[in-house]
Amino acid sequence: MKIRASVIAALLMSAAAITSFAQLSMAKADWARGPVQFLMTKEEQTAWNTVKSDAEADQFIALFWARRDPTPATSQNEFRDEFDRRVGYADQNFGNGRQRGSLTDRGKILVIFGAPTHATRTPGRSAMQPPSDTTSTAVGTEAEETGEKQTWIYEGPTAEKMFGQPKVEIQFVDRLNNKDLRLQPVRGIDLAAAQQHAVTGYITQPSLTSVPTYQPQPASQPQPVAPAAPAAPAAPVTELKTPAFDAAVADAVAGKAVAKGSVISYAEFVAPTGDYYVPISLYVPASAGLAADAADMVFGVIQDATGKHVLAFEEPTKLTASKSDFYVDKSINLPPGKYTAVVGVAKAGTPVIVTKTPIELNALTKESTGTSRLILSDNVYELTDAAPVKSPFAFGKLKIVPKATMLFTNKDELNYFVEIHNPGLDTGTNLPKLQMKLDLVDAKGKTVAGAPLSDAQALPLSGAPGPGQYAIINGIPLNQMAKPLPAGDYTLKMKIVDTISKQSYNLEQKFKITSS
Repeated sequence: MKIRASVIAALLMSAAAITSFAQLSMAKADWARGPVQFLMTKEEQTAWNTVKSDAEADQFIALFWARRDPTPATSQNEFRDEFDRRVGYADQNFGNGRQRGSLTDRGKILVIFGAPTHATRTPGRSAMQPPSDTTSTAVGTEAEETGEKQTWIYEGPTAEKMFGQPKVEIQFVDRLNNKDLRLQPVRGIDLAAAQQHAVTGYITQPSLTSVPTYQPQPASQPQPVAPAAPAAPAAPVTELKTPAFDAAVADAVAGKAVAKGSVISYAEFVAPTGDYYVPISLYVPASAGLAADAADMVFGVIQDATGKHVLAFEEPTKLTASKSDFYVDKSINLPPGKYTAVVGVAKAGTPVIVTKTPIELNALTKESTGTSRLILSDNVYELTDAAPVKSPFAFGKLKIVPKATMLFTNKDELNYFVEIHNPGLDTGTNLPKLQMKLDLVDAKGKTVAGAPLSDAQALPLSGAPGPGQYAIINGIPLNQMAKPLPAGDYTLKMKIVDTISKQSYNLEQKFKITSS
């Protein structure tokens, strides 16, 4: 019997590994077989194979993390914390019954490169597509169409840092329909080289040979002082300072303003700090004919049901491009109630566009449960720097531009976002267990496509597991539909089931498909 040399080599390596682990406890020996293996250099793997006791293993592990600590002068190791978050998320969402989630292909990519800027998910038979013709005899068609596919898209600074390119797409396909999504060949990059680059790049102290000891500075004893009286909250500004803006608002309320197709959108969110806020956006379509420098000021007024001004603002701004359109946005604070929002932009003191919309706000607190409204977008991207807390439609480095016009083409990517407030948490992972069902319904009420109820990935907006706000964000690549959607009115319906708290939520959002 002939045995391949590679198989013999593998057997010899396994035997050597077993010998070196002979005096290790099983728990210690398993450490390097876990997801940490994806971050080990070849030199570290060789060194680990010489470890002969639990004490040596503890020293190796401590040094492994210390070499990657971005802030060695402090007691916290942010790199290890981030690793634990990635592993916890992967184990919760990517497991397939045979393998823990962090050891799957998706888990490996997440551990090495971090979360993608955004992702698209195609359930069986292609995302959001009706079943294919059952009479088809094309060889391979069924195997290719029935498996789930996910595309992870890295863009912006993260893609440049990790891959040396502005945009990289990584695909995973479940070709056997067994929930094991396998990594597909990646075009345009050397993925192995990118992995090695990331692994070595995480090492901030390559010459470190022993674990440094952190000496906390003794806290100075504060001198007792008399408690200061709390400052009174500043009264909100309720009137505009510029007469031309005030006149434009009055025209908008009277229905005489020049809107040029612009639309206001808003949402209600709870920040990781527990603070309630309302992001509001003025979306200006390309049909308005504005240039990028057509505005230098945004202004607006919020009126209550009686017409009384409860908030006013005017501040410098620039139009931000969103594909061929523009937008400006900001976050405001308002108590629950029904209002009319009037928002416009101006150039050199002259109003250019102004429009209005009714808004209705509910009472949300840090302890509230439920969801935000369903937000649709054709533009989700990565910011260069993490946005401050309570920034409009921005979460960390993730930016979502709501498509306020609700006009899409059948070649767009239909991104959707919803914030879930305080979902039930699994006691083992401290993460929610949510399921989601999607239905795409045409103007006649016919479901033209859909995704069955299945597990949904929920991202903690605080960046860590635990109570608080989570987000479901994904995309439907309309250009991959088996049959392009004809122009017309549609509704995206979403059902979210919280399997821990036993609550369910039904959301929907109307939109149009226009001729491309």
